[in-house]
Amino acid sequence: MPEPIAPYHERLPDLERELAERGSLGVLVLDASAFSTIEDEYGTPAYEEVRQRVFKILEESRGKDYRQGDILCLDRPRGLRFLFLLDRKRRRSVALSVADLRTARGRVVSSLVPNLSRAAFPYIKTAPRLDVGHGLAVHNPLLHPERVIERAVEEAVSLAAHLRRAEELLVLERLQDILLRERVVTAYQPILRMQEGTIMGFEALSRGPRGSGLEGADALFGAATANSLLVELDRLCRRRALLSSARIPSNAKIFVNTLPATMRDPQFRGKALIDFLDKAQVAPDRIVIEITEHLVIENYNIFRDTMAYFTDLGMSFAVDDVGAGYSGLESIAKLKPSYLKIDTALVRDVHVSPVNRSMVKALIALGHGIGAKVIAEGIHNEEETQVLRAMGVDFGQGYHLARPDAGQEPA
Repeated sequence: MPEPIAPYHERLPDLERELAERGSLGVLVLDASAFSTIEDEYGTPAYEEVRQRVFKILEESRGKDYRQGDILCLDRPRGLRFLFLLDRKRRRSVALSVADLRTARGRVVSSLVPNLSRAAFPYIKTAPRLDVGHGLAVHNPLLHPERVIERAVEEAVSLAAHLRRAEELLVLERLQDILLRERVVTAYQPILRMQEGTIMGFEALSRGPRGSGLEGADALFGAATANSLLVELDRLCRRRALLSSARIPSNAKIFVNTLPATMRDPQFRGKALIDFLDKAQVAPDRIVIEITEHLVIENYNIFRDTMAYFTDLGMSFAVDDVGAGYSGLESIAKLKPSYLKIDTALVRDVHVSPVNRSMVKALIALGHGIGAKVIAEGIHNEEETQVLRAMGVDFGQGYHLARPDAGQEPA
């Protein structure tokens, strides 16, 4: 069965004729090969399903995100690298320029790529990177037209890789600037007592500064992970979370997200720690060290051995995202944390999902059985609130209860 978009070799006679008539041919390459991982993980039917979605989006975008007369083809059968052979300008006697190619690329990047990125859901949860480059095929009567066009395609692919690397380096520079100038923004989201509706504590949420392109937590921590600077960022976020805490009530707990590696940070131990807490004017018994469930399990021995140091100082600790990796609950129970924070995925729709409700009930029993208080994260509506309150959840956190404050950028 022929595909809706043909491989470009099947269009070669048309392309050769266009190249000879015009003297040049503009080429855009949109590389969606990141979707190929779907076939490896979910099989060919899932991969073909996503390809058909991509074909549909491309067809619906014709005349909007690219010109009606552009020739669209694949670089190979069953591929996901798309070639746009650009139509002539409205004044057909005027050849395409490099500026025209940049404009066409910008239009595809800003409008078409975001739509295509969503085609992979739910197989790929985070929108993958789709690269776009441009090239120019210039007619040479001494060379076969296919070779000239292939050169332009290679030029476009090379440019796309160059632009990606340039963007990655720009992100690295911005991240380094944030780290060196300590420009992390700390916002505090209240954690409320479910029965009384009063504030028990705040979770410190870290963001990038406005205008950095790293304002969102996913962008900020994703950049740190990609550039092997996650520990450095974690140390800064913990530091800023405590130094900025003067703007929240002095009797409220401060939940601070932490990586296992940074718990061995020499600046977070001994006299350096005492001096820092004195500078931040934060008593140790207000601090709740928060670590995600999967990191607790993966680093169980490290976490068990180092946690005693901080609990002896009066700090407590919470296990975050509990239930996301249900198999590790026995190890978590042995650590006897002060708080269990139930994963958002289980809290969502708990009022209508018997499965979620059963799992939340089991986690409440586990928490209370080991002497821990239970916090439900990501509460989004009143129905969830009422069910969780009736089930005996101790504390709640989420946009329905209280949004984080706006955060303040460091001076």
